[in-house]
Amino acid sequence: MSSLPWFWIWIVLAAALYIGEMLTVGFFLLPFAIGATAALITAIFNVPVGIQWAVFIVVSLIALVATRPLARRITARGGNVKSGVDRLIGMDGEVLDQKAPDGTYRARVAREIWNVSTDEECELSPGMKIHVVRVEGTRLIVTVAPTVVPTVAP
Repeated sequence: MSSLPWFWIWIVLAAALYIGEMLTVGFFLLPFAIGATAALITAIFNVPVGIQWAVFIVVSLIALVATRPLARRITARGGNVKSGVDRLIGMDGEVLDQKAPDGTYRARVAREIWNVSTDEECELSPGMKIHVVRVEGTRLIVTVAPTVVPTVAP
C-alpha cells in the first residue's frame, strides 16, 4: 500500500491542528499538531501506516506531557490578566495639554501619550492627576484622580 495518501492526510491534519491552536487558548491542540508533524516525517520515508499512527500517538502524548506545565503557567491567571489597552483601565495618569477643539485632552498614562476625555462636566488642566475608567476606541475615558492627603498621626 502506498504511503502517498497518508502523506497528504498528515499534512492536512497538522495544518488544521496548528491553525486550530492559533485560534484557541490553552495549548491543547499543539501537542497533536507536533505528533501529526512527526507522523508526516515518517510518511515521507514510506514507513508503514501502523507505525505512522504509533509515532503520532507517542509523540503527541510526549508533547502533551511536556507542554502542560507551560500551558498551566500561561493560563493560570485566567481571564484576570488585562492586555492591550484594557491594561490601562484603573491606572492613573497626568494631563499634559489644555482642552483641544474636539473636546479631548492629551495625557500621559503608563509612559504613553493618549487622548482622554471625561464623562463629567469638569475641566481638566495640565498637571492634573487622572484615573482611567474605560477605553472607547483610541480615547481613554478618565475621572479626576482622588488626591491623597497625608495625615499626621497625633
